[in-house]
Amino acid sequence: MTRLGAEDVARIDAATRALRALDYEHGGGACASAVLAQLATGRRLLEDTASDGVTADLRGALADLHNLAGWIAFDLGHADAAHAYFRAALELAESAGNRSLVANVHYRLGRVHLHHDELADALREFDASGHEADGSALELAIVDANRAWVHAKRGSAADAERLLASAHDHFAAGDADRAPDWARFFTPADLAGITGTVHAHLADAGVVGHVEHAVPALHEAVSGYGEDMARSRAFSLIELAVCTLLAGDLDAGVEAGDLAVRCATPIRSARTVDRMRPLHRAAQARAEHSGAADLARGIELFSAA
Repeated sequence: MTRLGAEDVARIDAATRALRALDYEHGGGACASAVLAQLATGRRLLEDTASDGVTADLRGALADLHNLAGWIAFDLGHADAAHAYFRAALELAESAGNRSLVANVHYRLGRVHLHHDELADALREFDASGHEADGSALELAIVDANRAWVHAKRGSAADAERLLASAHDHFAAGDADRAPDWARFFTPADLAGITGTVHAHLADAGVVGHVEHAVPALHEAVSGYGEDMARSRAFSLIELAVCTLLAGDLDAGVEAGDLAVRCATPIRSARTVDRMRPLHRAAQARAEHSGAADLARGIELFSAA
């Protein structure tokens, strides 16, 4: 048994940051094996001796590594494994006394439920995230934006718009330099992307006028995402294409849809396949347009691959 030091914890934190960056840019499939290897190494460190402070820091570092493993499992379509990793992350974060990280894990669990249309469970997790947040305006912006997304999927325009306005207010009041590390991913592009997605769902629920709010927000998101956020850019392009097709601008919708497929193709993520399904339905519904018919076939080839 060896003596654990702060430098050992720092190495785990650095590895987690590097692997998370790979996931954002290339999808969970690009780093899953490396994350599992890092987890095996990190768990062994729990057997070493250390001061109380270093032990708490190690538990926090391992909590975030399990948090990343859960997100990658989710991205690859393995919901059960994702839940197991997130539960382990919660136990470690709570034992380390890291409330901000607990808030982060609840947020990510909420996103898993949201993706699978388990809306009551998603809202419960987002509420838990908000409860654990340390008062950071940026954390509260993330929580309210995602709560708005839940209500938009329910077709509840009043609740969705109220929470979206709250998210924008919190974001404007936020200071990324003083926010917890986990919340700093949430940039103006992310807020624009969720804003567009919320209005896109409300438009799809029957109030087509929401397209007028969705399209400019989604254009802002697409422009704001760099190559290091390729997956998020692809998701925004998908929503943009669906909205534009719904509004009847078929040429622009097909153009955005074709770009979404091209952007998503190199990303190793099962979620991109899932998120393409509404676009496939929208393109198929307009198959009298040759470009829309070609887009539908392109999505089928993408999904099969």
